[in-house]
Amino acid sequence: MTSPLTPPASAADIVRVAPFTAFVPRFEELIAGSALMTVYFIHSRRWRENHDAAIKAFLGRSDTRIEVFLPDLENHELMFSLEKHFDDGPMIPALVVDAYRYFARLSREFGKPAEIWLFGRYPTYSFYRFDQRAIVALYSNSTAKKRLPAFEIMNEGLFGRFVADDIDDLKRECRRRTPEELELVIQDSSSI
Repeated sequence: MTSPLTPPASAADIVRVAPFTAFVPRFEELIAGSALMTVYFIHSRRWRENHDAAIKAFLGRSDTRIEVFLPDLENHELMFSLEKHFDDGPMIPALVVDAYRYFARLSREFGKPAEIWLFGRYPTYSFYRFDQRAIVALYSNSTAKKRLPAFEIMNEGLFGRFVADDIDDLKRECRRRTPEELELVIQDSSSI
């Protein structure tokens, strides 16, 4: 017996496909127009640098909330895998520490995020989810550096529901840390 097939995702579920770097102006619009931002990435240093002013303006509004998922620096298996997978691998732990510091600093300044989730499984994609839309960026299966494809998706479509379900599952699976607890991890990582 075969199971019923899920209808294919509507082309409208995917709003845009482009290299991740092409979304810089779109991120500014999505950040400014949202009340909830949920991000999941390895460190996304360039994204944080490109959108720092927009992120701070977002956090400065009283009606906003940010949810952050970052790699668990204390998960040595994960960190080893991340280091081996990327061409800048030896720098990955320090870049993750930089992301920890960035969000801890934002929390001190804005009181947000109130908590950060640390993931222990190797990521297959990054996401930046906003009120109505999300940007999803794939990771390469090789260490060679290349332009990453990214998708802007509707949160109400098949792909958007997949990301929402993933967020719910991640909140059950990840270690939750307050920014103060993250500061202790940062101090313990001072040798990185």
